Amino acid sequence: MKAKSDTRTALVKLRVTPAEKEAITAKADAQGQTVTDFIRQRALDYRLRQTPLEKERVRQLARIGVNLNQLARWANVHKSRAEVIDVLVALVSLERELKNADTPPSPDSGEPSCI
Repeated sequence: MKAKSDTRTALVKLRVTPAEKEAITAKADAQGQTVTDFIRQRALDYRLRQTPLEKERVRQLARIGVNLNQLARWANVHKSRAEVIDVLVALVSLERELKNADTPPSPDSGEPSCI
């Protein structure tokens, strides 16, 4: 038996065209589900897309990763000529960028980008 909190008592109304209803019914039948179960599963298991802010943060982290990769490649290619201070300055700069990743600068703030 279901617990009282699991009892479905709320109703969600959804208007669709006759063609949409046929398509939904056909897809539910193909899955061996009722239309109600099919719609419930599709709605509750749906993964939301990233928000614009999340996309921007991912882009910024990717840029930082590219910079770090370029720095590592440069240090490996120019091992004998690598200036330790230059490498440390670049790493400190990347560390600052990572700390500021939670609050990305606005495009008009005048701050230089990572790349």
